[in-house]
Amino acid sequence: MLPLALQGLTGTLLIILPLLLPERPHVTDSGAPAGAEAVVAASRSHAPAGMIPLRLNPARWNGDSAMVTYGPAGERHPTFEVFVNPDHPSVISTYVVPAYIRFLHNVHADLFLLPYGQTATGIMGVVLSMLAFTGLIIWWPHPALWQNGKWRRTIVISRRARGLRLWREIHVSLGFWLSFMLLFLSLSGAILAFPFARPLFGINGPDKRHNHPHHTALPAVAGETGLDTGLAALKRQMPEATLLSVQLGEQPTQQAFEVILPAYGPNHPATVQYDPHTEHVRISRDPGQIRRGEWTFQWLHMMHETKLVAPALIAVIWKMAVGTGGIGLIILAFSGVGLWAMRRYGAARRESGN
Repeated sequence: MLPLALQGLTGTLLIILPLLLPERPHVTDSGAPAGAEAVVAASRSHAPAGMIPLRLNPARWNGDSAMVTYGPAGERHPTFEVFVNPDHPSVISTYVVPAYIRFLHNVHADLFLLPYGQTATGIMGVVLSMLAFTGLIIWWPHPALWQNGKWRRTIVISRRARGLRLWREIHVSLGFWLSFMLLFLSLSGAILAFPFARPLFGINGPDKRHNHPHHTALPAVAGETGLDTGLAALKRQMPEATLLSVQLGEQPTQQAFEVILPAYGPNHPATVQYDPHTEHVRISRDPGQIRRGEWTFQWLHMMHETKLVAPALIAVIWKMAVGTGGIGLIILAFSGVGLWAMRRYGAARRESGN
């Protein structure tokens, strides 16, 4: 019960807490945007010592600020954010990324069991899948209940339920409504957790959640040399591309642009790099060229971590559904233990009475 409740709690918090983080500040004096190199350079004066710029997120619309993220060399996840006026490059504000966000992610993925945490999490996903599947089998009503329509009573809690019956109806009803969501979360979580799952889906590279080749190859002090030239080439040669973010590096060969292409949409961004020798941009990661197994793995990853971005309404509904599944998992874990304890107590009383 405790690992399942911990998974449900950390997963729910990882959905709720980022929604409470402050939004990017707005810019009042909007005008012609300055170059990306000037934006990154303006942010450096406010960066903590020992940190390098990792990523530039450009302004998304007129009046929006640009954001430069910082972290230690070789680290993928940023720990410090600098918000910059993209029109007249100057720092608007800074923000320290809460350490508890990364802590919750590590607990959810590894259960405090490093270096075997991912395997343990995968096993818990398999166990939860079995619980959800067998729970559906136990719930399945008798054929007579299907015929007379009384099966509907098995998915609602009776107002007259008390004691053990109340616990059981809460457990059964909630289990029915959340069974398919829990099956998806448990199976997708197990696939994402098991180290051997990635090769099975045709992914032979390192785990991008814990390792990133571009960041680990960066020098001690990353820069933005040639960034404006590369972005100008991107706009000239791929005018249909919408820039999402820039992975920073001292040389153009260490920089990468994450873009949205109309052919694939915002849920499948492409990675583009600029070659200063040929002065051409090339797609280094084309969503249309990935294999079916990798495509399936990416969809499972995106849906499990609620990173679906479009359509916006469906993305919000899905995020709420996954959050509800996490809360339901906590309730099911405690109600299951409650049922077990009350049955043990009842059996002990009957034995003492005999």
